[in-house]
Amino acid sequence: MDFFQATFIKVGGKMKTIELNDFKRIGQTQIYVYQTNRLCSNRYLLLDKDAGILMIDSGDGEDKLDFKPTLCLLTHGHFDHTSGVESDWKVYISDKEDPALPYINIPKNAKKFENNLIKFGRFLIEIIPTPGHTPGSVCFFEKNNKVLFSGDTLFANGAYGRTDLGGSDIEIRKSLKKLLSLNYILLCPGHGEIEQRR
Repeated sequence: MDFFQATFIKVGGKMKTIELNDFKRIGQTQIYVYQTNRLCSNRYLLLDKDAGILMIDSGDGEDKLDFKPTLCLLTHGHFDHTSGVESDWKVYISDKEDPALPYINIPKNAKKFENNLIKFGRFLIEIIPTPGHTPGSVCFFEKNNKVLFSGDTLFANGAYGRTDLGGSDIEIRKSLKKLLSLNYILLCPGHGEIEQRR
């Protein structure tokens, strides 16, 4: 697959504006990705003509969107995933995230997940607690397309997230085992390449 890579550019002191059409479609799905080459999470959009725009992870806040997502889900609380959240967004994060840990930035308007399934138009998203990278890390499994949004828990080629910033080696190993038991066909991690499961 051909994925869009963007570089952060500030022109005349202004933030780069990202438009909806800057996101690259993933295969034949209605799922899109925006990636940069800086320390910023991948941002994913799930588009549904009736429900609107669901965003997974908001990025580092170093650029600006020219649209507002209907709903934003955060995989964990590190700043490079949460700092793009605007104050008028509807946003959710795990209540297990610890704001006292290093690099955690929980948006003031973030609410805790109310249950473990979210129906968003044609998408059905299971929220899977995956502590280890951080205590409140979660992954999102989109059941209809069999796509796993793994945040910083699991990356392409079997790499996994660091645990030395308030995480746990024991917990991340349990979480990885849980993820590998899922029948996903596409891995959409928090950073780096998207991977088709063999």
